[in-house]
Amino acid sequence: MNPRIAPGSGAFIGAIEGNADIERARLLADAESRVSRIDAEAEAECNRMKTEGMARLEHELAAEQQRLLGEARMRARAAGLASRRSLLAEAFQRAEAEISRLKTGPGGAAVLSALAEEARAAVGEPCTVEVSADGRVTATSADGRRRGENSLDGRLLRAQTAAEPEVARRLFGGTNGKT
Repeated sequence: MNPRIAPGSGAFIGAIEGNADIERARLLADAESRVSRIDAEAEAECNRMKTEGMARLEHELAAEQQRLLGEARMRARAAGLASRRSLLAEAFQRAEAEISRLKTGPGGAAVLSALAEEARAAVGEPCTVEVSADGRVTATSADGRRRGENSLDGRLLRAQTAAEPEVARRLFGGTNGKT
């Protein structure tokens, strides 16, 4: 069946089509406006995320740089300390070599005699004095209650313990051996 269009309805249909065109244009303009707004919001959000991400990365980078710098400083201090200890050990090895030379070289008997006299004076008279092959002198009182030992090695050990802070200060400056 063919619907019939009444005469004069063409203007009405034209008006409906005109209104439909206007509505379609309005909807398209509204959609384009929404798309533009969504694009702008997305771009703003993208920029915000990029800025926040860059700030976070810069913060992490700075923290990593500080960590690496701290590690490098610690390694440098450890290397400096090892070097200083090596220098101190070398100085005391030289002293030990000098003591060995004193024990076996000319004047060694005079050194042992002086050690024996000091041990005897510490124990008192009468006493027995023994001298070992390594240069250790032992004095024992007649009643056996007092005993004194004296050696160049023992003296070096006591002197080393007492002198180490001063030697470190002189070698490395400052009051506590630090540079």
